[in-house]
Amino acid sequence: MIALMDTMRTAIVPVTLSGSNYRRAHDAAHHSAILWNQAVDWLHCEWNSGRSPGKYDIQSFLTSIAPQDRPLHAHTTEIIAHDLHEAVMTYRTNRKNGMQGRAPWRKKNYRPLSFSKGYGWRVTNDRLNLSFGRGRLGLSLPLPVVIDSATDAEVPTAMWGEIQLCWDTDARRWSLHIPYATERPESCGDVVTSVDEGIINPMALATWANEHTIDVTIINGREGRAIKRLRNKSVGSIQGKLSRTKNGSRRHRRLVAAKKKMKAKANYRLRDFDHQVARKAANHVIAHNSGRLVYGDVRGIERKTRQRRSAGRHQRQQLSQWSRGRQEQYLNESTGMEGEHLDESASTKTCPACGARNRPSGRDYRCTNSDCGFTCHRDAVGAINILQKAIHGTYVPIGPDVKIRVTYLRAVKRWSEGQREAHRKVQCRKARALSSAQNRASSREISACEQRQAQSSAGPSGPDQLVAVA
Repeated sequence: MIALMDTMRTAIVPVTLSGSNYRRAHDAAHHSAILWNQAVDWLHCEWNSGRSPGKYDIQSFLTSIAPQDRPLHAHTTEIIAHDLHEAVMTYRTNRKNGMQGRAPWRKKNYRPLSFSKGYGWRVTNDRLNLSFGRGRLGLSLPLPVVIDSATDAEVPTAMWGEIQLCWDTDARRWSLHIPYATERPESCGDVVTSVDEGIINPMALATWANEHTIDVTIINGREGRAIKRLRNKSVGSIQGKLSRTKNGSRRHRRLVAAKKKMKAKANYRLRDFDHQVARKAANHVIAHNSGRLVYGDVRGIERKTRQRRSAGRHQRQQLSQWSRGRQEQYLNESTGMEGEHLDESASTKTCPACGARNRPSGRDYRCTNSDCGFTCHRDAVGAINILQKAIHGTYVPIGPDVKIRVTYLRAVKRWSEGQREAHRKVQCRKARALSSAQNRASSREISACEQRQAQSSAGPSGPDQLVAVA
């Protein structure tokens, strides 16, 4: 059974601010960071005194600051307090789960501006008005158009939530983050789907379709790796040129701007790539009506790899740039489920058919047991073993008569049908041009040979005889 669930999505809309609006937004973002820093200092003083203030205690401290020292809307100030309390709770949860972390302490120079619905922002005369409080001049922007990514329909302003005005340091531009309510398909069955995450293939999902068939979907990550490789090489090249320039010079500023532009472009492409991976994974989960989502636990795999000498420098770079967490977040939001993590040690070494341990080489798995001979994709083997462990608590063999259906998907569709047809026509035109050029060259060679033969048969030419050779 597949139902529709109410969920929130966030649209990122770039905006261009005029000179006066730009300066007001800049000053407001700076004051927002100052309030955050004051709240962090006050919170650490309270902790040192043995007290543990809550969310509304932080809010009371910030709202007690004189209005001239916090030129922001009262709701914007309250949101700063709530965000700080949420950061503290996240830190405590991570420490409780054995993860390393630190309470908020870093000083900020700028911070996004939040505007609550009905108070911080309003729509009048097809203009979006962002308020900085009573008696202060706010921002008036053209009303942006928000398109629902699920239905491709325009989202009315009545469905918008709390808006954030954010500054992208790499792209050097402002953008509005507008959350909106939408309906998406939700899986509400009792089937289990396992996810084996990796760098080469971001996700491999396995689900029992029936008693004799396991469906496996493997999503290729070649597009994401290409984006990261291009970004790394470009940034490295620019960084090498920066090392030979004087800080503050014109060339230095241009290279810094080029570096930020490259990073911003790569970030947008990678975010879209992660959305595409999560969308195709969610389609597998919803199609099989899964009610439980289990990830192979690879959290923390990138830590201390250099000290343990468990990875080379290229693999360490890939692990540090692995966007596994964001892909999990997108998949949980798309399916409406909270995924759980399960120990996946030896999942790609264990044969799903007989349970023997093998060391796979490359992307294909071949069981070395003479009585088995099982072969499959390596990531599919890992996903199947995680699935069996999620159901039975250990790696239980699936049996020799079980059929495994593997589907390979690209995360990002490179070309549309129109683009592919246009490319085919261009290639055919180039081939015809090359073929005609080769024919013309061969005809010129033949005519030159004929003229040489005629010249040799006529004997040596005198000073007044000229022989033209094409």
